[in-house]
Amino acid sequence: MEKKSTFGPALQFGLLTGLFMIVFGLIMYLVGIDRKSYWNIISYLIFVAAMYWGVSNIRDKQLEGVMSYGKAFGVGFWIAVFAALLTGIYAYFYVKYIDPTVLQNAVSQAEDKILAQNPNISDADLDKALKMVKMFATPGFSSVSAFISNTIAGTIFSLIIAIFAKREDKTIA
Repeated sequence: MEKKSTFGPALQFGLLTGLFMIVFGLIMYLVGIDRKSYWNIISYLIFVAAMYWGVSNIRDKQLEGVMSYGKAFGVGFWIAVFAALLTGIYAYFYVKYIDPTVLQNAVSQAEDKILAQNPNISDADLDKALKMVKMFATPGFSSVSAFISNTIAGTIFSLIIAIFAKREDKTIA
C-alpha cells in the first residue's frame, strides 16, 4: 500500500471543524445564551463529532480503511490544531468587534472577586491588581488563550478518538 499524505485532508477537516464551532458560537451569541452556560458543552460535542468524522473519513478514503492508533491520533491532532487556529482567530475578532463587552465584564468580575476576597484592600493595591487583570484582558490574549485551550482539548479528544477510529490491517502478508 502506497503511503498517502493525510496533512491536506486534516487541514480541510480542521478548518471545517473550526467553522462548525464558530457558527455554533455565533448562534449562541445571537440567541443570547451566556458563554458560561451549560449549552457550551454542545460546542465540545461538535468538536469531538467533527474530529471523529474527519479521522474516520481520512481513514476510509485516504488510507483504504486501515489506520494505526498513532496515525489516528496524529490526524486528529492536526485537525484539532487547525480548528484551534481558526477559533483563535475568531476569538480575536469576537472580543474586538462583535462583543467587546466580554473583556470589560471580565475585568468587572475580577474586581468584584478581589473585593469579595479582600474587602479591606487599599485603593492602590486594587489598582495594581486590576492593572494586572487588564494586561490579560485583551483581544490578543483571548485569541492565544482560545488557541491553546482548544489545542489541549483537541489533543485529549484525539487520544480518545484514536481508540475508536483505528483499524488494523487484517490481510495476510
